[in-house]
Amino acid sequence: MRAWGATPWTRAPRTGWRQPAVVVAAIAAAVLVALPAAAVALFLSSAGNATLSDQMDRACQWSVGAQWSGGLAMTSSAPAMPGAPPTPVGKPLEDARIAAARQYAHGVPRLSDVQSTLLATAKVDPVKPGDAHPEQSALWLVSQDGFQQHLQTLEGGKGPGIWLSSQFAAARGLHAGDQVVVHGGWAPRTGAPPDGPVRTIPVAAVYRDLRELPDRPYWCHLQPLYRPSPLTERPVYPLAFVSRADLFGLTPPDGGLSSYLEASVDRDGLTTADAPAVVAGLDRVRARTAASPLFQQNARMEFSSSLGGIADRADQVVSSLAATVVPIGVAGSLTGLVISVTVGSFWVERRRAELAVLSARGAGPAALAGKALLELGSIALAGSIGGWFAARGLVSALGPSPLVTPGALGFSVLGAAVSFLATLAGIGGSVVLRTRALFDARTSRIRHLPWEILPLVAAAVCYFALGDGVQAGVGQAGSVARIPPRLIVVPLLLVLGLAMLATRLVRLFLPRIRAVRRERAVAFLAWRRLASAPSAAAVLVGATAVPVALSIFATMVTGSVERTLGDEGQLVVGSDVVVRLTGPARVPPSLAGQATLVDRYDSAFLGSKTVNVVGADPATFGSAAFWDDDFRGPALPDLLARMSGEGAVGLLAGVPEASEHTTLSLAGQQLPLTVVTVAQLPGKSAGFPELVLRKDILAKFAGENVHHELWVRGDPAEVLPELGKAGVPAGTVSRATDVTAHGVYGGITYTFAFLTAVSALVGAVVLVGLLLYLNARSRARRGAYVLLRRMGISSGAHWRALAYEVGGLLAAGFALGLGFAAVGVSVTYQGYDLDPETPPDTVLPIPWWPSGRLLLAAAAVALLVTYAAQRAAARALPSEVLRDTV
Repeated sequence: MRAWGATPWTRAPRTGWRQPAVVVAAIAAAVLVALPAAAVALFLSSAGNATLSDQMDRACQWSVGAQWSGGLAMTSSAPAMPGAPPTPVGKPLEDARIAAARQYAHGVPRLSDVQSTLLATAKVDPVKPGDAHPEQSALWLVSQDGFQQHLQTLEGGKGPGIWLSSQFAAARGLHAGDQVVVHGGWAPRTGAPPDGPVRTIPVAAVYRDLRELPDRPYWCHLQPLYRPSPLTERPVYPLAFVSRADLFGLTPPDGGLSSYLEASVDRDGLTTADAPAVVAGLDRVRARTAASPLFQQNARMEFSSSLGGIADRADQVVSSLAATVVPIGVAGSLTGLVISVTVGSFWVERRRAELAVLSARGAGPAALAGKALLELGSIALAGSIGGWFAARGLVSALGPSPLVTPGALGFSVLGAAVSFLATLAGIGGSVVLRTRALFDARTSRIRHLPWEILPLVAAAVCYFALGDGVQAGVGQAGSVARIPPRLIVVPLLLVLGLAMLATRLVRLFLPRIRAVRRERAVAFLAWRRLASAPSAAAVLVGATAVPVALSIFATMVTGSVERTLGDEGQLVVGSDVVVRLTGPARVPPSLAGQATLVDRYDSAFLGSKTVNVVGADPATFGSAAFWDDDFRGPALPDLLARMSGEGAVGLLAGVPEASEHTTLSLAGQQLPLTVVTVAQLPGKSAGFPELVLRKDILAKFAGENVHHELWVRGDPAEVLPELGKAGVPAGTVSRATDVTAHGVYGGITYTFAFLTAVSALVGAVVLVGLLLYLNARSRARRGAYVLLRRMGISSGAHWRALAYEVGGLLAAGFALGLGFAAVGVSVTYQGYDLDPETPPDTVLPIPWWPSGRLLLAAAAVALLVTYAAQRAAARALPSEVLRDTV
């Protein structure tokens, strides 16, 4: 005969799955605990792979892989040793180097075949008489393997000959099939006369000038030749393509060629786990190149590859992220544990009668907790597995990169396993405390201790102990900004501690408040229900406040970091794109309304101070120059309006205290000036204050002693081709995006992206907690509904009471969450400026739209769940309900 207690224990696993509400709650709790824990390792791997991919996309594909660059001599520079074979030169040397490079590159994972590019300068003139200005005849002769497949052909394209760019052909009146005279060996920089071979070559094709198209990866190694570089002032000459035979035939015997041998790395699917093998193979190529005489004699060639530095930067980003992402993941899992604790209490309430019998038979709190774990263990396990798959899917879909490494998958599984044990511990501990409070006569003071003091004190300690400056780790690929843990740890601890404190205060004071009169029946009913269950109401308020606070905080920090970095980049440059002009130019019609011509005069004197002067057209400057309305002081249109008035009015930035009426000295002349001092001005160079004058006034006094610039708002990938089509004489090009590019701040933006994702996930706690709150009291609500209907309360009034009850809790949690977020931002906002040396200071955009979306979501959730609860109560049979209440 079986013992009395055998049946409940042997049937426990099956009994747990027969309670839908408990199953849903346990699965949700396990998912909410496991998902952040499993996502940490996956997100770190994804961020590292995203950094690796982003840096490879920014860099030239040939320099990332294997690139040999140098010269190719046509004659030997050293006398041959007696009896030694002659050292190859010219084409034989090029062929030998190609063969050697392919041999060295063989076996390197993901490395493409080696291609050759040869460069020379030449002078090209039509056979028929025409304009022979040297600057309109000079070009680069290029021979590159397979160039025909990567050019946009406009005319011709078949047969031997020279391929000319559309701009060069249009300027010289050339078409496919025409004959041109090519003078080899001409140095356009010095203007020396050609000293190389002269050949007449047909024009094989006219192709779309590369300056008229967005930059393509295939031509990245030639981009400094056809696209103006911001680091040099050298003229830009068109590119003409010829065969290798023609290029060697046009090179003087005593001359030489610029030579590139290049191979790219296959980027598809490349991860930080795969990169070390590729880097090791490239290092072997580097060593073999350094020991090869072919690459050391007759114009030395150097081997380079930036993949090692890029992989090093990706590792640095992962290391910097770990210090902040891990605490965020832990905070997310701890918030999920709130649900697991609630599940334990919920289970006790649903099985209260049975547990009372077991307790009377001698089962203690630990034994009852064991029964709960037997019933809910398999459910929690299913939830933890689901949480891992959810983390994997979310990181793949929404993470920085869909790629993760095998090692990260293993750590994520370990995180899910630990979270499963934590979920069981939360459920078991909650059952122990709850059953002890119900069935144990001994009182316990543990739950009455002020636990909220711990996170609040820890937040204060971390605020003073942790650094507040952006840290920069320097590696092979340069520096990587690391967000100080203080910006993450302190707000998380503050939010957690304040939420615990708010929960305690709500639980203590809610029953004592008499704020609603009995004459208002609906509101009074809602208030009495809240006051009758203060613990459940307090938990729901705290569970709502935490995700709202984290979401708003993460949104504000992310928006502030991105806005501040963007403002700094555009303020330094002046606009999205600033082109220094090498000749007269007009604004292209296609860029009208977003571009302006600006003059610059450096090193003028405003009183005794040296200033840089910018000459601007008030009519167009505002549409092209960068300006943020959050800057302190008047708006830019008001400032430009003052400039447009009578007299000389200048806008001055960089001098805190300046006389309103002063004299400007430039080009040996004196200009009486009225000065308007402002905090910031676009295009301000480091070192000297900036003064903005009307363009006509500057031209009158400075004459030709100015630099001409074109400022354009818009995407550089679209703006620069438009400038090429319009034939704008462009010199240097500065882009606002280059100021904060190259992945220095990538780790920081990834950190707050993860915080945003976790805070959105934690929002599920609100929904689950709300469902548990309503379900736990469903039986009492059905009985109350039947009795209230007998008392004349309509179903609509009962639904409104439910809406007041639930909506009030969510509204209180939402308001507290906003306050907690404001507290977190107020103690850390100074650290959001990642480059404090560059103006402006931290910009704090108010997240009106995200806050509105959260409020709408909370209102929608409240209406839906109260409607469901109302329908469940209305479907109850009065006879059954009244029988149960007797």
